[in-house]
Amino acid sequence: MKVHVTRITVEWAHCDAAGIVFYPYFYFWFDGGTERLFKANRLSYPELRRDFGVEGMPLLETGARYTSACRLGDELEMRSWVEEWSGRTFLVKHRITHGDGRPALEGFERRAWVVPDPASPKGLRAVAVAPEAIARFVD
Repeated sequence: MKVHVTRITVEWAHCDAAGIVFYPYFYFWFDGGTERLFKANRLSYPELRRDFGVEGMPLLETGARYTSACRLGDELEMRSWVEEWSGRTFLVKHRITHGDGRPALEGFERRAWVVPDPASPKGLRAVAVAPEAIARFVD
């Protein structure tokens, strides 16, 4: 399993009036972590389209469990990886820790692997994740 590491410095704009990270920023960081994880495994959005005809990876479900507050000036480390491949969907996990190693939170994103489909009302349909794509995540 390949893991991508992102380093984050909590800035003023990330915080609420109490100086604690406003929760939507974690979801913004999760999304960026997923994009960087896939890009690091030769699956950037242009590569997904070119190699697999994939139009995107829309979210189906997200969540987070908070352990310890992240505050203005904190240095954080986010580790992102694909925990599970399940047919047309996959589960990306994210673990954020403080600079001293204390856990801050764990989150997840369930995403679909979709291709264009003009016959579908939404113009997209989910298909099974290509084994060749999954193989790019194996160490």
